[in-house]
Amino acid sequence: MRYAAFISYSHQADIRRAQHLRQALHSFAKPWNSTRALRVFLDNAALSADPGLWSTVERALGDSEFLVLMASPQSARSPWVAKEISWWRQGPRARNLLLVVTGGELHWDDTARDFDWARTTCLPPELSGLFEEEPRWVDLSWMGEDHTGDLRDPRFRECVADLAAPLHKRPKDELIGEDVSQRRRFQRFRRGMLAAMTALAVLSTTAAVYAFVQRQTAQEQARIATARQLAATALNLSGDDLEVASLLALQAYQVQKTPETLSALYRLTTQSPHLVRFVRGDGRVTALAHTALPRYMAAGTDKGSVTIWTSDGARTAGRVSVSGEVTSLVFSNDGRLLAIGTSSGATVVHDLRTHHSRRLSAGTSEVYRLAFRPSSHDLAAIDGAGSLRLYGAEGSEPSLRIDTRLRAGAVNLAFWDKGSKLAVVTPTGWRLYDDRLRKLKSSDDVLYPGNGYVSAASPSGNCFGFIKFGGPSLESVTELVQDKPPGSDTGNGGCGAQPTLSGKEAASLAVSDGNRIAVGTSQGLAVGTAAKNDPAKTVLDLLPGVKAPSVLAFSPGEGDRLASADGNTIALWALGKAAPTMHRHHAKVPDGATVETQPALAVAPNGKVAWSQEPDLDSPSLHLWSPGHDLPGEGTDMTFDALAFTKNGNTLYAASDSAVETWTRKSGVLRRATVAHLPETSGAIGTTRIAPGSDGRAVVLRSDGSVLLLTPETGQVSTAVARTAPHRTENDRKNYGYTEYKTALSENGALAAVASEDGRVNIYELPSGHRVRQLDLGGSSLDSLTLSEGSQSLFAVTDGRVLQHWDVRTGTSRWRSDGAGQQSLTADPNGQWVATLSGDGTIWLWDARTGDRLASTVLPLPDFSWSGTGGTGTQSSIVFAPDGKRLWTITEGGEVLSWDTSVDAWIKTLCDRVGRRLTEPERTRYLTPVSNGYTACSQYPEHSSGTP
Repeated sequence: MRYAAFISYSHQADIRRAQHLRQALHSFAKPWNSTRALRVFLDNAALSADPGLWSTVERALGDSEFLVLMASPQSARSPWVAKEISWWRQGPRARNLLLVVTGGELHWDDTARDFDWARTTCLPPELSGLFEEEPRWVDLSWMGEDHTGDLRDPRFRECVADLAAPLHKRPKDELIGEDVSQRRRFQRFRRGMLAAMTALAVLSTTAAVYAFVQRQTAQEQARIATARQLAATALNLSGDDLEVASLLALQAYQVQKTPETLSALYRLTTQSPHLVRFVRGDGRVTALAHTALPRYMAAGTDKGSVTIWTSDGARTAGRVSVSGEVTSLVFSNDGRLLAIGTSSGATVVHDLRTHHSRRLSAGTSEVYRLAFRPSSHDLAAIDGAGSLRLYGAEGSEPSLRIDTRLRAGAVNLAFWDKGSKLAVVTPTGWRLYDDRLRKLKSSDDVLYPGNGYVSAASPSGNCFGFIKFGGPSLESVTELVQDKPPGSDTGNGGCGAQPTLSGKEAASLAVSDGNRIAVGTSQGLAVGTAAKNDPAKTVLDLLPGVKAPSVLAFSPGEGDRLASADGNTIALWALGKAAPTMHRHHAKVPDGATVETQPALAVAPNGKVAWSQEPDLDSPSLHLWSPGHDLPGEGTDMTFDALAFTKNGNTLYAASDSAVETWTRKSGVLRRATVAHLPETSGAIGTTRIAPGSDGRAVVLRSDGSVLLLTPETGQVSTAVARTAPHRTENDRKNYGYTEYKTALSENGALAAVASEDGRVNIYELPSGHRVRQLDLGGSSLDSLTLSEGSQSLFAVTDGRVLQHWDVRTGTSRWRSDGAGQQSLTADPNGQWVATLSGDGTIWLWDARTGDRLASTVLPLPDFSWSGTGGTGTQSSIVFAPDGKRLWTITEGGEVLSWDTSVDAWIKTLCDRVGRRLTEPERTRYLTPVSNGYTACSQYPEHSSGTP
């Protein structure tokens, strides 16, 4: 049979009980590996949409072994139940009918051997006469609609067993035992499966985690390799394409922060220190000009567009369009007007104040040169036909015009003698005119070679000349007018700075009014400056980072600003700028002694800076600086060994070998508050060091290796660490000399380091004075020491060039790197950077975590020094700001400077310098799928001509 049972019931009364009963019969005594114990027909569960409903029910009745009637008053009245019972009574298994009472009354009449139909309310009359004796029925009338049908309910389980026993043709007790056995088997199987699935899940999770870790590792390795490749490419390009190189270095750092990308970022930031910014024209740049004061610069293009920027390129100040290629640009002396000449002969004067352009009448020949009369807005112009015109401050027609009869193109046009005369120079001769354009002097002597040269003239026009085969030849209008040979009077109207660039073919040339010359070659850009003491000698500087420029222009006057252009890209240079990361604070430091000393320097958390210097008549020995204020110490002429601020920055400790003074600012004056004298030392030489202690006392590390704890208010002194130097008699000192100990004190006075005579370094914990570590530097000669309390690190320079990093907590060496400066050493309190200073003034920045040497910068030479024989570094000191974002330096005879050591500052410097993002062609060329998801300098567009 297809079905073990057919359930007949009333939908109105027993639909939920029928579903629970069917599910229970399926599950009861079910073998653990079978879907169901037996199959029971229930119309709602088994029937689908069918046009012949009764015929389907008939087939199900015919395929069922038993009929289970769920008896209730509702089923007794149900025509479908009656119809099913009638069919069943006529079938071959009429007596296989099981009763389940779910409601109403059921009574048996023994006399009639039938149900008592007068009292029975739950059975349909179609059952009359079916049973010959009283049947055993199952009572489910107690089962409410909210019952869950769970076989774990003993009462429901018992009822199901009563029904299942005849369906399975097995005794009830045996069937119950079988159900228990099957359930146990299933539970064992389920537990086994759960265990297996758990193990499989653990294995799968482990495999997934391993795969994820491997994937992450692979991705990280890919990022590291890509970032390193980008960094290497950036350094490779930095010599002649600093713009793209900077963007690639920034991109590399975004892809992955590694020592290589950090080094490339810093090296690109400090490379080419005179470079201020890149800007871009609207086409190929053909002309450049600067104002006399650092206000504006302008660039003209082959498309006839002129863009005006602020002198640093940070902002666009205006744009002008003219007809033809721009051939000449010049600003008036006051920087208000810009004159523009073009290849079509057009001449335009643009007013930067009113933004009005005045178009002057002119010929059709190319405008070769333009010049403003000094201290006025009168303009002179000469074109390719030799026509010289003079325009007034207003109007479009020339006030004067003559034909110079000079057929060679003009290479120079200059007002001379305070604007009373005008000189025109061509390769084949020159003319001098008065202010009415009457010829005063002339010459047809050939001044330039036949071909193969590059010519230029200074902004004022006084200096002009050419370069050929790497050899420049310059002369001045002054020399021409006074009939002097070229270069005969470099100090008075002559033009110095004439270096020889052998083997370098010139592509462009610029000459300044202040003894400078710039030459663009296939190998880059070179600037020569005539020496101040000997104008005949030239100091040659190479300006890396740009390709051979096709156009060059100095600013008027000293020529301290330079613009170079290649294609549409313009590089702006500040020749007086020492480094892009350097900041001047107008804090000059005199040099009042012939002995080289490294001035004491300290930086407070609130940004204040203090230093001690050799006093002179105008400046005492102690200074306290804050932005905009330089406060000299009142009534002091002592040069201090060391300075330190208290943690709040309001009190300054100043230490010498004999005393410790405290200084505070009161009523706008830096005054001495207390003086505490120190015990006398003997037998040792060196520098006293000082730091604020955690308990309010000052920590003093003396030259003999002793550490003192000083209460400044009372002058009370206690010894935390006894002196290291032996007590020697005067005779011993004569025989053996004095001992010099290398020492270091951490920024907050919690650690002290003292090197012993055998080369070991003792580390002391303060204020207890307990020696926590003794480090053996391997017998190396020790040059300098520094401690970083924040990272618990000791840094040492040994053997004149080896930088070592030791972990104070474990006493282990972390790394050793070569190439350090031995003159001075300082560590960032946050443990990120280390800086070393060489005797020649070179500062190297190191990654404190990895020991990688990033890049270097050079301290500017002092303005004046009595003692400058050993190099700038021998008379300079360096120290990090407490937040590690700046390195401060001081130089005798020079000034107090600060240098950016923040990665964010480097990124901003580079982005401001290039002023754009990578273009799509550049991204296609240099980036891979790994690096293409990042965008350096995203605040800028692909092509920018100003700030974002």
